Amino acid sequence: MPDATTIRPNVTEAFDPQARARALRPLLAHHAQQCEQDGRITDEVFAALREAELFAITAPLRAGGPGAKLITHIETVAELAKGCVGTAWAYSLLSSVTASVKAMPPPIREQVLRNGDELFCSVAAQTGFADPAGDGHYRISGKWGFASGCRHANWALNGIAIRDAAGQVVDGGFALIDLKQPQVEILDNWQVAGMSGSGSNMIAVDNLVVPETLLLRASRRPPAEALLAMPGLEPRDRWPTEPLFPLIVLPPMLGAASAMLESVVQTMDKRPVVWWSYPSQKDSQRLVGAAGQAALEIDSAWLHVRRAAAMLDETAQQRLLTGFEKARIQADCGYAMGLLRDAGNRLMDIAGPGAFALSSPLQRFWRDLNVGTRHNAMNQGLSIELYGRALLGLDSSLNLLADIGPVPDWAAPR
Repeated sequence: MPDATTIRPNVTEAFDPQARARALRPLLAHHAQQCEQDGRITDEVFAALREAELFAITAPLRAGGPGAKLITHIETVAELAKGCVGTAWAYSLLSSVTASVKAMPPPIREQVLRNGDELFCSVAAQTGFADPAGDGHYRISGKWGFASGCRHANWALNGIAIRDAAGQVVDGGFALIDLKQPQVEILDNWQVAGMSGSGSNMIAVDNLVVPETLLLRASRRPPAEALLAMPGLEPRDRWPTEPLFPLIVLPPMLGAASAMLESVVQTMDKRPVVWWSYPSQKDSQRLVGAAGQAALEIDSAWLHVRRAAAMLDETAQQRLLTGFEKARIQADCGYAMGLLRDAGNRLMDIAGPGAFALSSPLQRFWRDLNVGTRHNAMNQGLSIELYGRALLGLDSSLNLLADIGPVPDWAAPR
């Protein structure tokens, strides 16, 4: 929620996050294997991200941030992913959640931003409970899986079900949880075939007492219409929440596929085609065509993502988005995920068996891409189905998006 308090942004002049991310690519690539083995961003890379001032690029001006557009964040994450996908994924979640907290009203910020450089992770699933503990406090317990970047976070913004004294759920929302408290534990249970470097471990909390002021109740969130009318509004305050998450976790996949394309096409004129008479891969029309198709799939994914981001950066600045438009954003993201996975698989077909050697960065990109593009929030088939349901005036199948109407005039039954 916006407020009228404005302070001078504390980022340096001529702030270009994409350029800074691009400059960090060699460092991330050098540490990518270690990041995967450790299951977290390496200390050297984390320090470099800090030094580059990249952790709150979409934070509002009133909180000292640069107030960057969503597409700027997407492009920045994609650049980082060209070096290390796991690092980019963790960074994307940490930076977006941290910026969201910095956009909250001053009374909340003052409780959690004690040094000003705190980082926040988040799990939206309401797999924890808040029970009254007396004297304006609540007792938090629960377990939240897939908390990307939690090893580098100071706080977690996690989903909760709020109960009354009788144990009945009366509200939902989020709790701000200090990860350094003794009642909080990070469980090292993120052992996966791809995206290991994202450090998406589980957060377990047992009877942590917090003031009620650290609970964000869903019932007290002003409606979007009211938010738009508040003074001191900044562009990020107009972003609708429902379609935002897919645009936060999709960018690492854009960078992964793009890096694979670069690596493959740059060596096709030198790589022989074993068992076949072609002097090099570029002499095979079939392989050349496959490279072109992969490039078009990645280009197409970017087009869908840019259309979706423009709905938040541009259209949402003028008016509220309709449910149908939000459903289309979801479909854009799901469809893009499928395109990127297809492109990655196609590029590995070109690269051949040697690309699957554990010493090859291509196989790590491929594994990360195949795991990351299967995130349920951007499931390709279900996202496309949602768009079809919106076109036909059917009920929504997405829990976080109840309204997917109205049907546009051109699709209405005749």
